[in-house]
Amino acid sequence: MKTGYLYLQTHPDHPGMVRFLTRDTMPDTDPASHPHEPTIRYVARFSDIEAAQMHVQNSLHRQLVDIDTHMYRVSLPEAMAVIESDGLKHERVWLDPSLGDRELGLMEQSARERRNKFRQSDRIWQGVGLLFVALLLLRVLGLF
Repeated sequence: MKTGYLYLQTHPDHPGMVRFLTRDTMPDTDPASHPHEPTIRYVARFSDIEAAQMHVQNSLHRQLVDIDTHMYRVSLPEAMAVIESDGLKHERVWLDPSLGDRELGLMEQSARERRNKFRQSDRIWQGVGLLFVALLLLRVLGLF
């Protein structure tokens, strides 16, 4: 496992798209230091950055625009929600202070919906597992 930072970038030339990028060190979030580059909007630190990248790809594979640039056609609140709702251990390190209450509210709502969907799926698979354990137990006891 390799620790690293997953960060989101937006650019006015690419509306409705977000780049998911990784680094070993904290990226520079000061827009004044790189005025002609895309804006960093969100940074999270993961204890397993490669797994984080893989989870993003699994969650957003249908929205992938360019794999080489890690560009996805997704809103910024939804992109942040993908990271926030992921089951991997992570810590939100930085959030763009220019984000408004509307965007943050949409992120929280989407993250909550994603977590609920994951929980529901987990419950279904746990039920299937319990059913098979019960059938196995009945088979061992000769009742089935």
